[in-house]
Amino acid sequence: MRKIFFLGILIPILSFGQTKNKIEGIVIDTPCELEYTRNLGNQNNYSCVIQKSDNKIFQYSITVQNLFEEMKGFTGSSLQVFKDEFLQSARSNSIANGENAEYIKLNNQRKALKTESYLTYSGNKFKNTSIILLYKQKSYIFNLTTNELNSSELNKLIDRIVIN
Repeated sequence: MRKIFFLGILIPILSFGQTKNKIEGIVIDTPCELEYTRNLGNQNNYSCVIQKSDNKIFQYSITVQNLFEEMKGFTGSSLQVFKDEFLQSARSNSIANGENAEYIKLNNQRKALKTESYLTYSGNKFKNTSIILLYKQKSYIFNLTTNELNSSELNKLIDRIVIN
């Protein structure tokens, strides 16, 4: 009986713990461990899903694409032009798809793009927040998708990403 009591106390505490996931040079703090899911060409994918007792779902995912070939030979101002055009193109695509898109600063230094969109799946509405950035010849897309449309977790995604 004592074991069941302690287990009943520990499970809720452990379910809200945070995991520092180091994904290809960037750390993201999530309530679950991101697992490598698949590789498509030069693109790696990581994800985890949490379903709370009230049927609220939170899916964290990261897509990392190697841009070594595209960025080869760029230095200084040409590298900055590539980065600016990459984010501008991502912003234009997001807006064309009806998404909200705005430039942000990660860790008060690195320029990134934040997009927000809504999805409907099997009659359920979901909100997706994405953070897009370039770092060390790779593009990163951090996503949080949830059916809790007004969740404060969506706004915290920016604070979860730590660039070393």
